[in-house]
Amino acid sequence: MTNVNKALEMGSDPEKLAQAFLRDYFDGKQATYPINPFQMLTDMGVPFVFRPFKNYEGVYIPPENGDDIPVVAINLKRPITRQRFTAAHELCHHLKDRTAGMICQIRSNAEIEKYAEKFAAALLMPTGALTEQVNKYAINGYVSFDDILRIAHFFGVSFQSCAFRIAYKLNAIDGETSPKSLTKRINKYAPEKKRILENLQNLGLYEDLFLAAANNFILAPSPNISYKFQNEYVYNDSRLEGIEIELEQVAEIVTDIRLKKQDSEFCVSEYKNILEVAGHAAMYQTIFEMAGQDKISIFDSLILNKQLYSCAPFPEEGGKTRDVDTLVLGAKFETIGHQDIYSELLKLEEQVRYIKDHADKINIAEYIERAIQIHHRMTVIHPFSDGNGRTSRAFLNLLLIRNKIPPVYVKIENRKEYLSALSVADRTGDFAPLYEVFFKGIMQVHSDLTSFPEL
Repeated sequence: MTNVNKALEMGSDPEKLAQAFLRDYFDGKQATYPINPFQMLTDMGVPFVFRPFKNYEGVYIPPENGDDIPVVAINLKRPITRQRFTAAHELCHHLKDRTAGMICQIRSNAEIEKYAEKFAAALLMPTGALTEQVNKYAINGYVSFDDILRIAHFFGVSFQSCAFRIAYKLNAIDGETSPKSLTKRINKYAPEKKRILENLQNLGLYEDLFLAAANNFILAPSPNISYKFQNEYVYNDSRLEGIEIELEQVAEIVTDIRLKKQDSEFCVSEYKNILEVAGHAAMYQTIFEMAGQDKISIFDSLILNKQLYSCAPFPEEGGKTRDVDTLVLGAKFETIGHQDIYSELLKLEEQVRYIKDHADKINIAEYIERAIQIHHRMTVIHPFSDGNGRTSRAFLNLLLIRNKIPPVYVKIENRKEYLSALSVADRTGDFAPLYEVFFKGIMQVHSDLTSFPEL
C-alpha cells in the first residue's frame, strides 16, 4: 500500500496513518459508513477469532515466517462496537508492529497501545466525515448528547469513543470535558438505555461481521465437537426450560444415550427431569445424524419431537401434532388452530426448501436470518402438545449444522434477552433483536467449541 508505506517511513502520527490506509483501501473513492474493520482484516489476509478474554481487548499474533499468516483474537465478552474498535486497533498493529506479538490490555497506558487506539478512532471516525456529521446537528458549534448518540450509530462506534473524539478533535461539546468529567456525564446520560429506547439497533454491525468472517465461522462437526456441543446444549436448554440439573450429570446422560440409545438406564428413571434430559440428548444425537442427509423437511421436526419424548413413560405421544387448540401463557400471539397445523407447516416447508436450494447463493447472514424466521414461525404454529420451544430450537440448529454454521444454545443468563426478542417479533414482526441474540449466540458457541485457554 503506497500511502501507508510512505506514512510508516515518515513515522506519521496515528491520524495520518489512518488517513493513508483509508486512501489506499478505498482507492481514492468515497468511504462507506459504518466502515467495516472486520472486512479490512479479511482483505489484508488476517483471519480473526473471538475469545472470552478476562483482561485483554485483543491479541495480535504475527506470522512466524514467510509461509505463516498472522492471526487476531478479539474479546468475545465486549459489545460489538468495542469489538469493531479492537479489530481496527489490531489492524494498526498489523500495519505498524507486525514483527512483534501484541497482547492488548484493557485500558492500557503503553504508548504503543495509545497509538493503536488513536489509529482506530481515526479509521472508524475520519476527521472529515466526523466534522460533516457534527455540522448536521450542531447549534452554536456544539452538539448535544442525543446528537452524539445518532452520530455514534452512524459510525458504528461506542457513545464514549465518539464523545471523546468530538470533544478533543473538534471541541464541539459544551461544558466540562476533562476525561473524568466527561466520563461522569456520559455515565449519567446512560447511552445504552437511550440507544435501546431510540431503537438504534446494532444488527447491521453483526451482519457486516458475519459477511466479513463467513469462513472464520465454518465449523464441520467432528465427533468431539458434537459431543461437547450436546453436553452444553442439553444443559443450557434444560435450564432454559426450568429444569435444574448439573453439567456433570448431563454429560453422563448424553454419553449413556449415545452408547445405549433407548436401552439407557436414564430412559427408565423415575424422575421426570431425568427423562426429559435423556430425551433431549437423544434428540440432539439425531440432529447430528440427520445433518449429513441430503433431504431436509419441516416435517423432520416431528422426528425430533418424537426423539425428545422417546424416554418418556408414553413415548408414542411424541412426534404427534396436537389435536386441540392451546393457549401459550405469557405469549403475545395466538397459536394456530389445530386443524390448520399441517397447512401452515406446508407453507413453512417452502421456506425450508428455499434456503436448502439457495444455501450456496445467499450469504451467511441471510441464511441465518431466514433460519431464525423459520424457528420463530414454528413457535407460533405451536404444532405439538409439548416441547415446541425445544423442538423449534433443535430444528434451527439442524438448519445451521447442515450449512456448517455453528449450532447455538441460549445460556440461562441470556434467557430474558431471548424471550424479550421473541416477544418483539411476536408483537411487531421486527426480527432484528432476535437476529442479534442468535448472531451473538453463534459467536459464543463457536468460541466454546474451538477455544484455547483463556488469557
